[in-house]
Amino acid sequence: MMKTRTCLNKASLVAFFLIFLATGLMSPIAFAKETNSIRLGIISLAPPSKVYAQWQNFSDYLSGQIGQPVEIVVPRGFKKIKAAVEEKTVDIFYVNSHIFYRLKQAGHAKALAQMENLNGSATSKSVIFARKSSHINSLGDLMGQKVAFVAPMGAGGYLAPRALFNHQGINTKTQLQEEFTKNLSSSIHKVLLGDVKAGTMCGLNFDLMSKRIETGDLEVIAESDDYPENVIGIRADINKNVMEKLRKIIVNMDKDTEGKEILRSMSKMKIKRFVSYDENIEKITMKLLSEGNF
Repeated sequence: MMKTRTCLNKASLVAFFLIFLATGLMSPIAFAKETNSIRLGIISLAPPSKVYAQWQNFSDYLSGQIGQPVEIVVPRGFKKIKAAVEEKTVDIFYVNSHIFYRLKQAGHAKALAQMENLNGSATSKSVIFARKSSHINSLGDLMGQKVAFVAPMGAGGYLAPRALFNHQGINTKTQLQEEFTKNLSSSIHKVLLGDVKAGTMCGLNFDLMSKRIETGDLEVIAESDDYPENVIGIRADINKNVMEKLRKIIVNMDKDTEGKEILRSMSKMKIKRFVSYDENIEKITMKLLSEGNF
């Protein structure tokens, strides 16, 4: 009997080892549905064709480092990225800090890395701008007027400026005429053309846009408090070892020649590099949500 029991135990151990080995050689999770690719979701205001062009080098780099194909997908808007995360049709995603916070609070997301902007900071400020000739010199002058915001789930394009207006005693929902352009250049052009009295967006984006669009007649009349920059998130159900491997690849991009070159090509999106995520930064988002009465 002892011999039989020993043989059974050995057989069980061999079977267990083979199963462990097989699962270890495979991806720790099945990434996106019905595919061996890692699916990278990008939330962007740019047209999908431009998003693919902007992110293809990053996608190829990640693919080469992880040893698995990385496929770019472009869900349009918060509802679609939320559905894609819930339905597991994306695995990792680049989103603004407001969207990431909402996904994390719902238990759907964890952070891989934080974007550091061209100023070397993980935070930025929004600006309110108007035409010099419009005689709009303060937020109070905008009472009852049309103001261009970028998007309802924007961090720099709505969350931070709405908190700023509220802090000045102005409810953007009831005391302004909110207009969402969903496009940075549209916001600038609408102000220049007089379609709206003022616009708001990330201050760094405003500076970058000013190099491409003649904005000589525009001036900044107010600046918001800080808001956190964009985040690379990952589905909360993905294996921790996979998370850590991806995190190390992304935050170390600036330490090798190929990674540095790719980051330089992303500077038009105000990206300098990616750094480790600090959960304390979420306190800023919480404060803005409270001040903005979201």
